[in-house]
Amino acid sequence: MPKIPALRVARSLEQAFRPHDLCSVDSDYHVFVVAYSGSYVEHSHPADEFILILEGELTIEVGGGQQVLRQGDAFLVPSGTLHRPRSARRTLALVMERRGLQTSAQGPIPG
Repeated sequence: MPKIPALRVARSLEQAFRPHDLCSVDSDYHVFVVAYSGSYVEHSHPADEFILILEGELTIEVGGGQQVLRQGDAFLVPSGTLHRPRSARRTLALVMERRGLQTSAQGPIPG
């Protein structure tokens, strides 16, 4: 498999919260890049979600508190955990989660 220019692909994303798949892992999981900008709806997933910040700064509201992630930081959101990502400026991340993961949201999911 050829190398994947993850940061270059992430930098080319034009819309926030619109992921771009990079590859599959054991056919059950996928790795994608996503741009965050603004606030996303509070939601949870039935499986773990791994987030690695490539550029920028992301705040994840989780468990009544906040985790601030900067370039090079990673965070594991455990399954079933309500969380809300938000960023004051464009932030790029690499995410790994189970393929076909459905979101359980508190309110409408940005479309």
